[in-house]
Amino acid sequence: MSDDKPSQSIYEPLKYEAFDAPIAALDVVQCVPHSCAIKGANGGFPTSADGWFATVFSSGGRAFDKAVWPFLLVSANAVFWTVLVNASDDINPYRANIRLDKTYSYGLAFTLGLILSFRLNRSILRFWTAMTRWGNMVVTSRSMVSSILVHGRDNPYHRDQIVCWTAAISIALKRRLRQLDIESSELLGILTKEQIEDLENSNNPPLYAANMVRRHLKQVMDVRPDMNHSPLSPARSGEMRQHERYLDGLIHNGGNLESILATPMPLIYVAHIRSFLIIYLVSLPYLLGALWEWSTIVIVPLIAAIYLGLEAASSEVESPFDKGRSNDLDLDLYCFTILKNIQQLVKRRNEKDGLL
Repeated sequence: MSDDKPSQSIYEPLKYEAFDAPIAALDVVQCVPHSCAIKGANGGFPTSADGWFATVFSSGGRAFDKAVWPFLLVSANAVFWTVLVNASDDINPYRANIRLDKTYSYGLAFTLGLILSFRLNRSILRFWTAMTRWGNMVVTSRSMVSSILVHGRDNPYHRDQIVCWTAAISIALKRRLRQLDIESSELLGILTKEQIEDLENSNNPPLYAANMVRRHLKQVMDVRPDMNHSPLSPARSGEMRQHERYLDGLIHNGGNLESILATPMPLIYVAHIRSFLIIYLVSLPYLLGALWEWSTIVIVPLIAAIYLGLEAASSEVESPFDKGRSNDLDLDLYCFTILKNIQQLVKRRNEKDGLL
């Protein structure tokens, strides 16, 4: 792709309407100010700020589907053993040493609780980091475009290309994090068909878009030989460094988001927790069934729901980019916010240039 500046007589500056189609193509559940960045909340599930009753009695967003089979196995085992023991006078389930059984059971329960809490903490940290990085993407994109629209007025073509490719970074990053190909409808109007094809054919589309920003930024901020002794020279160099920092921020945040996608929790840790969690829950009726008697049918599933729910919550928030999860980050909403912010800035620039 050529970086040569086209003739001013044939170049038409970027209009804010160019962003209408890409914005409409985004899968945003609720396009209202301050929409929640967690997709489940925009889909009708309550948020943590909705109060006790709204959250305690809500079944949505709890990721029960991730623990349904272990829960059914543990519950069926508890029912089987309880009925077998309490309906027969011939079976005596280790009543002799309930104190030892309780010590074993409660000690293991405490240990598993600590391990599960640590796993949930690590998973939430990944989720929080992803949410923070996407917030930084919004802020940095806004700063880059706002600044270049002011400082790049003498080179409108390369200025507008920086604006368009900055918008493309977030769209390309969203598709990469969801492990999807570039969708042309989300970029057509901002980029040309040829530019979108180049973006699709690159190994790392977000990095390719960032590189295009840098190439056009050099054209806008380049200090020409006739400016070497001009007072504008140091000012232009300072502006270049500031825009490079903005661009580096976009690349840095995008790289952190990609690292979250590429580094799930170690299998040995997750497999070990799940194995011993199942062993513990399955063993409960045999160890404490004599103490709980018929209540075992209720107590064991309740304990299973608590522990398996914690494990399911950890698994749910560990991968914040999976569109199929109710607690995933609404990446479309982040991109929607970025494009709307850029569109607003471009519209203001159009008004000042008398293009509206």
